[in-house]
Amino acid sequence: MQRNTEYESTSTPAMEWFWVPGLFFTFLLANSVLGIRLREGQWDNPANLIGSQLVIFGWCFLVWIIAAFAVQTDYIPRWLKLAGTLCLAAVTSIIFYYLSPFEDFPLDAYPQRPWGRVLIRLTYRALLVGSLIYPVVYYLAAARRLTAEKLKVERQERALLQIRANQLEAMVAERTAALEKTIAQLEQARRQLADNNSSDQA
Repeated sequence: MQRNTEYESTSTPAMEWFWVPGLFFTFLLANSVLGIRLREGQWDNPANLIGSQLVIFGWCFLVWIIAAFAVQTDYIPRWLKLAGTLCLAAVTSIIFYYLSPFEDFPLDAYPQRPWGRVLIRLTYRALLVGSLIYPVVYYLAAARRLTAEKLKVERQERALLQIRANQLEAMVAERTAALEKTIAQLEQARRQLADNNSSDQA
């Protein structure tokens, strides 16, 4: 039982499977274009560069959370999970961009361009990010589900072994008690036979 408790204590918490990888992956994803932005000379405005990178990182992590929620929802078809994730990624991309006080594209600011081209470019970015995040989340969820199933099978096997061990122990104890009773009866019969022989000789 102690071994079982130690094994369970080392298992992964319910939410850790996507929090830690999500922060790491979305941080890399958000900063994947940082080199290009630096080469464009956007470091001339460090406040806008850092602020916009933080906003992009927050948006990427929100898309990760949306994908994680969709993957864990069992009553929705798989294709609809992916489509819903991409649609919400596009919507949040537009919302984050227009609510952010920073400019993601200072060399080509969107407010100076037509609405249609703005929506197309932001939607394209959202679809690209969503299509990168969803497969990773899906793989992690599948791996976690497989690990949970293996753990469940191992627990069932340990419980079955424990039941069989208890049954065997009870059987051995019962047989031992019966054997001790038989030995006691034989000893009593031997003594009685010895007493009878002594009486006959007298």
